[in-house]
Amino acid sequence: MTDRRFEDLLHQASAFFAQSERDPEAEKLAAIAEIIETMKRYGLTVEDLRAAE
Repeated sequence: MTDRRFEDLLHQASAFFAQSERDPEAEKLAAIAEIIETMKRYGLTVEDLRAAE
């Protein structure tokens, strides 16, 4: 196996394990927190969001 091929496989394995370690619930909570912060920053309400649909 060439060094380049070994490095490619190592990179693929690293990406696979990083993906498997992600926490969808934590990502969801982070997204919600970001949305709430953005809404506060711009003074938006849920009614504003509904009106934009």
